[in-house]
Amino acid sequence: MAAPELMAPRGGSRRLRVRRSWVRASFVVLFGVAFGLGLWGFWIYRTSPDFAWGTTAWDVVYYSVQLFVLGAEATNEGGDLPWQLQTARFLAPVATGYAVFEAVRSLFADQFVLMRTRRMRGHAIVVGRTPAAGVIAEALAARGALVARTAAGDAESLRNAGMSGAAVLYACEGEDDEPGVNVLTVAVANRADRDPDLPGLRLNAHVSDPELALALQARHLSHPQPGVDFFTLGELVARSLARRDHVLARGAAPHVAVVGHGTFGRALVVAFARLRSVEIASGGEPLTVTLVGPGAQEAARALRARWPAVRAACRLVPVETFADVRAPGAPQRVYVCHDDDGDALRNALRDSDLWRAGEGAVVLRLNRLAGLGGLFGTHDGAILDDLGGRLDVVEPGTLLRKATAPGALVHDDVYDLMAVSAHLTYLRNQRARGVAWQSTPAMVSWADLSEDLRAANRAQVRAIPDRLRQMGCTVAPASDAEHGRIPEPVVDARAVDEHERWMADKLAAGWTYGPERDDVRRLHPDLRPWDDLSEPDREKDRAAIRAIPVILADFGLHVVPLDDDAGFEAADVAVPDPRGVVRGWRMFGRGRAEQPSEG
Repeated sequence: MAAPELMAPRGGSRRLRVRRSWVRASFVVLFGVAFGLGLWGFWIYRTSPDFAWGTTAWDVVYYSVQLFVLGAEATNEGGDLPWQLQTARFLAPVATGYAVFEAVRSLFADQFVLMRTRRMRGHAIVVGRTPAAGVIAEALAARGALVARTAAGDAESLRNAGMSGAAVLYACEGEDDEPGVNVLTVAVANRADRDPDLPGLRLNAHVSDPELALALQARHLSHPQPGVDFFTLGELVARSLARRDHVLARGAAPHVAVVGHGTFGRALVVAFARLRSVEIASGGEPLTVTLVGPGAQEAARALRARWPAVRAACRLVPVETFADVRAPGAPQRVYVCHDDDGDALRNALRDSDLWRAGEGAVVLRLNRLAGLGGLFGTHDGAILDDLGGRLDVVEPGTLLRKATAPGALVHDDVYDLMAVSAHLTYLRNQRARGVAWQSTPAMVSWADLSEDLRAANRAQVRAIPDRLRQMGCTVAPASDAEHGRIPEPVVDARAVDEHERWMADKLAAGWTYGPERDDVRRLHPDLRPWDDLSEPDREKDRAAIRAIPVILADFGLHVVPLDDDAGFEAADVAVPDPRGVVRGWRMFGRGRAEQPSEG
């Protein structure tokens, strides 16, 4: 079986290549020096009275070649040889030994690579030879990860790529005939033998269909074992692009235009909406997004209906033509987001109304034609005008290489994103109650939040599958941005479980009970049994349960009771008439839940 391809981290790989190049160049010089000294030495030695062999020029060449195979009869008996020949008869065998080593290494190269990769630790595995796999692998290597690439995701290929010691896996095979092929790879990897002393493996499956990816994510979020993420490359790139331009998204009275309303264009609007939500929570104005082109009205309706963040943080203005873009005011940046690279190029390069529509850059996202970006500009090698510096051509690899995800990842997985959503939900709740921005350690943006509070948000969202299972519910893709409200008897029952989880996490982190909170000494007044808590303190845990539908709705999901007979348990006491609870859930319908409190 072919060995996986290894991609060393950027910087480290260059040093490795330089080192090998110098070693090989050194041995080429060694061969030349040994042969030259041999010729020189034999030419001198042939005039000695003790020399009893042929003395023609061809004889001298032949004797010099024999030095490399330890068979030069003229030097076997040693004696008083010229220094040139003495040196050559030792250098030549060394050069021969290196040549043999290189031949053996080339012959058994795959076996050597397999031996290495099977024993590697902490590396990344990328499965597939697709453009998406190439982009992910390059981005991982650029961020400092050692990457093993393999074409297939079967058990043997993954074992050869070092699955037992890997830190992260990205399954990115082509899905033309088998939409679930990357999900199967993740399933195989999840069953693979692992070194028990290593952290859990992060599994990521590329699913090109956003709706299928969302449905798979829903099924995973209903499962008690986290660690798998289903993503589309377009959504990853959209989040990375919005993060790159976060200053614009968080500025005063921001306004952007988005041309193209396919998967990437809509994902970019959602990503900007989530960034703008921080400013909304602190009292800022919505982000104005002008949607340009045929179908803009329908795209605006779909975005508002599906994504709560868009409704809360964006003012969508649909227009039909580029000439109408300035109607709501000049956008600070125009994003050309067609899913087809050809359509994107045509719009960006042909329509002068688009160039003049905004005050800032025209951002052109290219995927398969990303290499064209280097042709625009005034630098050496450029052959195309970049509209006076206003055309900003971006490609997926460049954006993902600048990702801010932790560890050997090029994206934040769904739990990291949900943790941010949980924090934003908390901020909205506190602002509604009159709590001032930056008045407490938690009343800040996610970027400024302490690691302890970030960890608390992550732990809260990772517990959502347990809470859903206890409530007899699951998660499904939502058709709109509305969400149901969990009935209060269920909230009370699950708040007890949430408090016990929170206490366990705090105690494990070294916190203890104290009458007043002290973050330095790790003291907290809520580290006591549920029955000993005051009513306001119990409300914090109830709010975390009420927030579950709100957080899920931010990712296009909603909570669904499994059946009318689903029973809920309330702290060892069954809730009366569980059918009524479920019916009440459905009938109560569309409401806003209160948001959680952090602590």
